[in-house]
Formats: sequence, C-alpha cells, structure tokens
Amino acid sequence: MGVTELKIHTWPSKILRKKCKLVDKVDKRIKDLFEQLYLLMKNHQGVGIAANQAGLDLSLIVIEAEDKVFKLANPRIIKKEGKIEIEEGCLSFPGLILRIKRARKVWVDALDDKGHPLSIEAEGLLSVIFQHEIDHINGVVFVDRLPLRERIRIFSQLNKLTKSGLS
Repeated sequence: MGVTELKIHTWPSKILRKKCKLVDKVDKRIKDLFEQLYLLMKNHQGVGIAANQAGLDLSLIVIEAEDKVFKLANPRIIKKEGKIEIEEGCLSFPGLILRIKRARKVWVDALDDKGHPLSIEAEGLLSVIFQHEIDHINGVVFVDRLPLRERIRIFSQLNKLTKSGLS
C-alpha cells in the first residue's frame, strides 16, 4: 500500500461533522496511520489530533501531553467528573482560541497502538485534550461546546470568512 500524505482538514470540511467508523483491529495499516497522524500533529505544533482532521473516517486519536504519547483506536469516555474552563485551540480552526467548559477528569476506554484494551484516567489539561479529540471522532467540533449565542456568533463569523475565501 502506498503512503498517502495526510493534511489537516479545516472548517468547513464535511468530514469534521462525521461520526468516524470503529476500527476492527489494530493492524500494520492502522499502526502506520498512527505514525502519520503523530507526525502531522507534531508538524503543526499540536498536542492532539483525530483521524477525521486528516481526512480519515476512522476512530483514531493521537495525543502528546505531560511527557506521554497516546495512540488510541475506538476511544470512548466512560465517566466524567468535575468542571474546568480552559482556552482551547484546534488544528482544524487555525487561529481560533476559545474558552470551553469541560469535565475536569475523565476515564477513557480504548485500544492501544498494539490493539490491547486500555483504560486511562486523565485530569486537567490531559482530560481536556481527550475530550476535544474524542469529540472530533464523534463529529463534534469545539465551537459546539460554547453557549448557543456565542456559538451562533462564531459560526456566523466563520461562514463569512469561508464565503469570502479568507478561510
């Protein structure tokens, strides 16, 4: 299989709204995609990336934070606790920084990069990154987490930029 160069898909790319397909097994192809996603994320100075941000309809995320790298298939949040509000950016919304309310702590179940089941407890910034990337593979973008009035304002601005060709 030839290696296709991945690129970041930015708003309003339709794949950002797609709920990604679950991965049957972590095979060589998936391991190669994990590595490509990791490199794409690093090249764009990101701390996390979801496969659909690179145009892939697969339930995969890669995160690097707190001196750890997570390459996960089929991640899902099984429990949330507490509240935190923090500024977030997104590779698919270049230049947009928003204060988003999230759970302070999450528990995530997934398959690791070898295909083994894994449970992760994440708190603070790491928790926020997990929530952000898992939202992506479920077709949710971080703007969706804003209160309605703010969300309408942001999407209106984004749509004007898109129509004028500036985005």
